[in-house]
Amino acid sequence: ALAEEVPDWVARWELARTLAYAKRYDQSVAEYRKLLKEKPGLVKAQIEMAKILVAQKKNQEALAALQGVDAGQLDTDSLLAMADMCRDRKSYDKAAPYYRSYLAKRPDDHRARLRYAEMLSWEKHYDESLSEYRVILAALPDDMQVRRKYAMVLSWAKRYNEAAEELRRTLR
Repeated sequence: ALAEEVPDWVARWELARTLAYAKRYDQSVAEYRKLLKEKPGLVKAQIEMAKILVAQKKNQEALAALQGVDAGQLDTDSLLAMADMCRDRKSYDKAAPYYRSYLAKRPDDHRARLRYAEMLSWEKHYDESLSEYRVILAALPDDMQVRRKYAMVLSWAKRYNEAAEELRRTLR
């Protein structure tokens, strides 16, 4: 052969990517599945396939595709996608580490931090939730809607005087 050999699995991986670029997602996922059957340890391929599944709104399949992948191996977009998917499925214990890893890399993503803070409050982790709200309010002190949500969590934590003061600050 004139050229250096490209193994079949490498060619299949490139085919899967190319099909995704062409927006032929079902075909792409099929190729990723074949690739991962042959090479089950390819974390990068698992992540790529999961992103395609998320784009197709196939969140359950995306979660399954990332089973066994450590959060430390995910890029920031994948961390947030996993966090939101787990949160949406009410798997809060699974979502939390993804949010923490994501926010460690993107501390200024206040929308993601708000979703995390809300989720913590739903689980009655009020102190953690309030801490996340304080980070947002330090950056966005004039965001009255965030301040109101913060006040609600204070109330749920039975910190009524603080809650009343925060709510008062949001009214004209």
